Amino acid sequence: MTSRAFYLMYWLFDNLYILTKIMNVTGHQMVNGQKVPTRNKYVQMWSKIFWKISRTWWLGGIIMFLIYCLKTLRKTYTDESDLKVAALNRMTVKELKENLGVICRLRNDYWLNFLRALSDLMVCLNENGLPKNVLGIRLNRGVEGFFGMTSSFIYITSLINYKS
Repeated sequence: MTSRAFYLMYWLFDNLYILTKIMNVTGHQMVNGQKVPTRNKYVQMWSKIFWKISRTWWLGGIIMFLIYCLKTLRKTYTDESDLKVAALNRMTVKELKENLGVICRLRNDYWLNFLRALSDLMVCLNENGLPKNVLGIRLNRGVEGFFGMTSSFIYITSLINYKS
């Protein structure tokens, strides 16, 4: 739930950023015989502020989702061990296999979600400029694209598995 609130705030500020970018072109001015768009300095300032705030909320949302995935993964492992203990006296082999199958599918889904969020985190860290601030170097656009494509591929794969 917390990650969704962060994503909502990201969506809000990202849309405000887009609106200020659209509003920023106010007219044209002739410079050296060419038409150049004029920009409002105040709108441009707010645009940069909205961009920074939206990326911060995005980072928070991804971190909260990673924490949720880890908690859920840990819970699946404890549920599996509890199920095996409970199965000694009260379950048939068929019931045990069915319950283990449900837990295993849930665990696989959350491992995929975790890997997808981890790939998104790499893109988000680069957008926020954290690698440059910490390591002194920004991630290559190719590396950022690789993580973005990995995240998209995992998401599409999970959709295909969900529909079948």
